[in-house]
Amino acid sequence: MLISTVLLWLTVPGAALFYGGMVRRKNVLNTIGLPLSALMIVSIEWLLLGEAVSGASARRAALPSSPAQLGLIYDALTASLALMLVTGAIVERTRFSFFLVFGFLWAALVYGPLARWMASGWLANLGCLDFAGGAAIHINAGVSALVAAIVIGPRRGYGRIEMMPNHLPLSFCGAALLWVGWFGFAAGPARAPMTTVTGAFVAIQMSAAAAGLTWMAAEWLQRDKPTTLGTVSGAVAGLVAIAPAAGYVSPLSAIVIGIGAGGFCYMVVNYVKLIVGYDDSLDVFGMHGVGGTWGLVATGLFASTGVNQDGNDGLFYGYPYQFFAQLVAACAAWFLSGAMTWLLLKGLMLVMSPRVDEEAEIVGMDLTQHREKAYTG
Repeated sequence: MLISTVLLWLTVPGAALFYGGMVRRKNVLNTIGLPLSALMIVSIEWLLLGEAVSGASARRAALPSSPAQLGLIYDALTASLALMLVTGAIVERTRFSFFLVFGFLWAALVYGPLARWMASGWLANLGCLDFAGGAAIHINAGVSALVAAIVIGPRRGYGRIEMMPNHLPLSFCGAALLWVGWFGFAAGPARAPMTTVTGAFVAIQMSAAAAGLTWMAAEWLQRDKPTTLGTVSGAVAGLVAIAPAAGYVSPLSAIVIGIGAGGFCYMVVNYVKLIVGYDDSLDVFGMHGVGGTWGLVATGLFASTGVNQDGNDGLFYGYPYQFFAQLVAACAAWFLSGAMTWLLLKGLMLVMSPRVDEEAEIVGMDLTQHREKAYTG
């Protein structure tokens, strides 16, 4: 459990660097600072308000048991990761102060209820399988990110001026940290036997590799050249999609899930987004909303009691009900995340502005929000 928690913590700098490399030079530090702030906000929130927010966390924190307190930190990290992902959709125009308030409330009012539904609430009682946060983390973050991007509005000049990444090697380092940190999800956490943990570990690797190769192939066919950013983005999509299925599917099924993730996420990021016209700055919805939904539904197809006796068989193994339960969970996650995030944003916008003014956006978030620059040369 301690090793898993440390691995999971690597997703924090991973998300920060992955996002930081993809924005413009004038916004790098702000983009990195948002995920780090999410970690700090949620860590304190889970300690002080854990029982109200997520059910059992505060009760565990009061126990003298070190494993119980580790469980609190693990839960706080998963909640932090969900909030970190949301930031990627609204960078380069959102006030830092607005995000701090929004983040605190989002963790309590959006993430908390869905996490309870999946852990011990009505979706758990329905029989939904979600090994490592496909609904509470990825669908939740992806759908919330889409709503936030639409409500807050696009960056000034979006679609008219060039917005090139400032440092792609930085993004590669972030993706590498995410990949390594994802193995922290293999513990599930600390509820599964070692055979299941080992199987989840292998499934994570196979899905990420298959999704990265699929994205590479799609890009190669469409644009004649594969890109490094596209390949690592595909790998991240594979990590997202395997999260709910990791402890319930075989390595071969994980490869199929990864192929689906690479293909579906590529299509949404490169076609659907352009057709609809929303400004999800770093494609959080295309990667996490779509990848998480596919992974949760695919669990209902490929889950097997031959892999994990504590799970159920999926549709392809003779149990159609599991597919139904996964569909219901995906729809419920979409509805809760979308509706609650919209209400939260609209409520906050009555008392504070969510975005900087035009001059501040032109100058850059680093100077106007933090009075510092990432590059001084």
